[in-house]
Amino acid sequence: MNIFKDSYKIVRENSDEIYKGFGFRHLSDATQYYVHPNNQSYRGTTTLCQPIGEGITLFSLVLRSLISNEDGISGDILVNSDKSKLYFKVKFPEDWKDNGIIDNRVDQAVVLLENNEINLTFYDENQSILPTESKEYPEDGELIDMIYWYFVSFAALLARDTSNDDEFNRVVFNYIENPTADTFVNIHEDFYQEHKMEEYNFTTDEDLLNYDLREFVSYKDVYGVIRQNKEQLQETLDIVVTKFEDNVFTEEQKQLIPNLGEEFELPEQLKPICNAVVNGDSKTVLLHGPAGTGKTISCKLICRDIGLPIMDTVNCSENLDEFILGKFIPEGDQIVFKESFVTKAIRDGGAVVFEEINFAKPAYLAFLNSLLDDNGFVRLDNGEIVRRNPNFRFFATMNLGYFGTKELNQALYNRFNTIVEIASLSDAAIKKMLITRVPECKEYVTKILGVYHKLKNKIEAEELDIVISPRNLENWARQAKYEGYLKAAEKTIIPIAKCDRTLENVIRGFLLLYKWN
Repeated sequence: MNIFKDSYKIVRENSDEIYKGFGFRHLSDATQYYVHPNNQSYRGTTTLCQPIGEGITLFSLVLRSLISNEDGISGDILVNSDKSKLYFKVKFPEDWKDNGIIDNRVDQAVVLLENNEINLTFYDENQSILPTESKEYPEDGELIDMIYWYFVSFAALLARDTSNDDEFNRVVFNYIENPTADTFVNIHEDFYQEHKMEEYNFTTDEDLLNYDLREFVSYKDVYGVIRQNKEQLQETLDIVVTKFEDNVFTEEQKQLIPNLGEEFELPEQLKPICNAVVNGDSKTVLLHGPAGTGKTISCKLICRDIGLPIMDTVNCSENLDEFILGKFIPEGDQIVFKESFVTKAIRDGGAVVFEEINFAKPAYLAFLNSLLDDNGFVRLDNGEIVRRNPNFRFFATMNLGYFGTKELNQALYNRFNTIVEIASLSDAAIKKMLITRVPECKEYVTKILGVYHKLKNKIEAEELDIVISPRNLENWARQAKYEGYLKAAEKTIIPIAKCDRTLENVIRGFLLLYKWN
């Protein structure tokens, strides 16, 4: 049987809605969310079906219960030592029965997977096997509806894919931590496209509850360490940020300590770095991540909260040249050497920030190898050697994987004491920024974020060479004050597509999902 293709022909009699599937229905068109590169449908569309959608929901519920010990559903997922067999057991939640997703007489189901053989058995609350064809209940016809076979089998197959595919595992875990319609579609489509040509054989009515599981290991054990580490990462540490002593910098230098608006707060993850910078355990900090995640702002927030002046900010994509430390210039009838603000910071203390450092020509960064070494110094073009001030700090930011970027020389990369990946700003942070800067957008900020996430997920899923950032959202909100959000988007959000007409229409489709007046 090709259960993946057949699943599009099967739907529950009582409803075509995918249970807990973000409002999607059987044969819903989800093209605006995601299209798999190998999609071979006639129109190139992404279509969802009820059995696969409910298989995703069932699997995610079981896996979430194993990882976080959540109540509401019980089950287990086990694999043998060489991962050739997978055992999936689920006791159905009451709401699945109350809403007609599963027959009231069905208490639990067990699936044993081995290659493309699916052994599936259903049980009542007394752990008695329920026949797939009604011999005991002739008035009911077939007791176990075929759709049950499908979504339970899909849940087990998803479990196996998660066990065998690290990238798919990552996507699924992201979905469990943050369930969104976009990721739901992504999982559904990837799962279908991966297996759409495969044939499976069904066997049933074997007593799997008493199957010998001595060679199997439970996901609960496999993910136990993950669960503990996640809990540890989620612990909130009460960290007090320390500052440089008041007499470390001159009054003139103190004028260069960043002064940011109230909408900017130091993320918790940066507080330990602040203290390391103050105490000299981290003299060099590299922040990396996608465009628009606030890497430069993060540098400024660190410096603001520890009282560290930023003596110079260098945009490596535009301003960096061989004269970064200073150059000879005519002065009257003489040629004199004028050192740069970077050199002044090295000499007198304070911070410098090199933005987009991996855009720079390696030859112009050569001086950093000696500057960032243990006994830091630079040699100027006039022959002078400038020793690094004890209170000098070097910050750099970079994007990874963007056109024009380069990999940092390994020797330079290794000289950074602290390397931090700056993730995308949280919704709460973006909301606060937008409402503070453009108060008029408060009523629409949730819709703005909806469009932002839809486009961002599409960019990431299809690895598009475009970027959407909170800056774009702010520009959109500002322009919308004068012509409304739909027209303003044509000048601020649509251009993100870089004249890709297909993508432009996809973005317009995202916009039309919301009511803007």
